[in-house]
Amino acid sequence: MLKRNFILIALIVLVGIVSVFFDNETVDEEILPSNQKIDLSNINEVLDTNFQIAEESYVIINLWATWCTPCIEEVGYLQELHDTGNFYVIGLLVDDSEANAKEFILEQNLTYQNVLSQDKIEAFITQFFWSGIPTTLLLDPNFEVLHTFNGPVTYEMILDYVS
Repeated sequence: MLKRNFILIALIVLVGIVSVFFDNETVDEEILPSNQKIDLSNINEVLDTNFQIAEESYVIINLWATWCTPCIEEVGYLQELHDTGNFYVIGLLVDDSEANAKEFILEQNLTYQNVLSQDKIEAFITQFFWSGIPTTLLLDPNFEVLHTFNGPVTYEMILDYVS
C-alpha cells in the first residue's frame, strides 16, 4: 500500500514538473492588434508641430532609450526610413533623461521627430500596452496599426512588411 501511494505521488509530482517546464509557450503579445486605429488627435500638441502626413506615407512610432543597446542599433535604420520620404518616424523616449536623449540625437545626427518629455508622451502611450523597448508600431496613412514589432527593427523588416 505504501509503495503504491509513493508511486502515485511521484507520478503526480512528475506530471506537475513536466507541465511547468514544457508549458512555456512563447507568446508574441501584440501591443495593439492590427487594423486598430491609434488616436493621433493630440500629436501636434505632443510634438509641438503641425503633424500632417502624405497619403502615400506610413507612420512609424518607436519607443526607445539611450541606454537600450537594441535601440541604439536600430536608429540608423529608422533614420534611413525617414530619409526616404515615405515614412514619418516619431521616436518616443521612455525611462530616460532628456539630456541624455538630446546628446544622443546630436551624436547620431537624427533628423526625425523625437518626443523627449515624459509628461508629453504619457497620455499618448497609454493608448497601447508595451512590454519593453524597443517597440515599434507601423501605421498606415489612416493611422491603423499594420504591425507591432517587439525588439529591434531593420530597414528591410519595415519594407518587407509594407510591400
